[in-house]
Amino acid sequence: MGAQRPQGSTPKLPLLSSTGQRAKTDTSDTFIWGSVTKVLTGTGVLRLVDQGTIKLGDTIPQHIDPFIKKMKLKNPKLNFTSLQDLFGPNVSQITVEDLLGMKSGVPDYDTATPSKHPTDEFRAIAYANPTKSFAPEDMLNEPYVHTGKLDFPPGVCDKKKYYNCYSSTNFVLLGLLLANHAGVETWEDYKQSDIIKTVYSDFHNLKYALTGAPKEYSRVRGYDTTHYNGQTTPVDVYNVAGVFAGWTASDFVADATDISRFVYDVYRGYGGQSSGLVSEKYVNMMYDTSGYTGYGLATFNLTRRTGQHGPDGVAMGHLGATYGYQSVVAYNPAMDFSIAIATNIERDEQDQPADAMCLIYNAVRAIVRGIPAQKCTFTTGYFSGGCKCV
Repeated sequence: MGAQRPQGSTPKLPLLSSTGQRAKTDTSDTFIWGSVTKVLTGTGVLRLVDQGTIKLGDTIPQHIDPFIKKMKLKNPKLNFTSLQDLFGPNVSQITVEDLLGMKSGVPDYDTATPSKHPTDEFRAIAYANPTKSFAPEDMLNEPYVHTGKLDFPPGVCDKKKYYNCYSSTNFVLLGLLLANHAGVETWEDYKQSDIIKTVYSDFHNLKYALTGAPKEYSRVRGYDTTHYNGQTTPVDVYNVAGVFAGWTASDFVADATDISRFVYDVYRGYGGQSSGLVSEKYVNMMYDTSGYTGYGLATFNLTRRTGQHGPDGVAMGHLGATYGYQSVVAYNPAMDFSIAIATNIERDEQDQPADAMCLIYNAVRAIVRGIPAQKCTFTTGYFSGGCKCV
């Protein structure tokens, strides 16, 4: 885990021992952060909005179809040349803001369905093909995404089923938007680090996993202990390239120190604080538009996971989950600190990082406020887990 702006250089990444034994992890270890990547991608898009290059209300085909045509030129076997080919005519109504806020209706490639007998079609494909690195064009097409139409009308999200609105495919599309405006010819040529190049010297161990498996980026082995697809024993995902299938939706690799610094740099402009990577107007929207869905612009409203009310309870950030790894990052503007927590165990209810956040957030609050630490407990729940302090 990490906290606000730790000082000093980060040690070099240690190697696995020749015997393959797992050593204890520390803050120098790189972890796989999954959907925390969406904060980076969202930041890149909002910086384009800040610059006047694009508008939140722009419809997306104008920003993405030109790059799809480049993809077709490179790969003539590609069976689509536009977003309409994939998702039907209603795709022309999707705005940039819809993608950022999980309100586009674009189907999700991450098909995990929590239930008594949970299923995840893509997980099964990734485990059956562990050496396959999935390109963006893979994740936009059958069998990974079920194409033909949108799941719901753009801009609409059912209050009773808002968790079904979340789709990582939105951020694969935003990656294509960023690549298009970067003027590159292929998705591999697009440099995600350009989003934060103004503060890049802050980060020592930040990487982007375009291809390959976790073993190529981290010494920390990930374990899937879920019960998807009838799984009864843990799966070691260290050699599974599908862990990074989402590209700009889930390819962030870094230590907790770098991630904590990154989150701090993104959100510190909220509410008129010192300027961050995103201007005050748009960083406010990242959190304030979360509403009933709990999801703003590339940002989760994590307030219910702090156990506090009022300004001390406000927390913005992102949950991260990919096969074998889970995480959470959060920033509080009132106390001006950030937290990053990661684990190399994936569980059915994704509860470990949130449970740790409940305790650590309030331990940090006690130090910042100079008050006794409260007793805090976490209630487990995939969508409804929360923190309570007395």
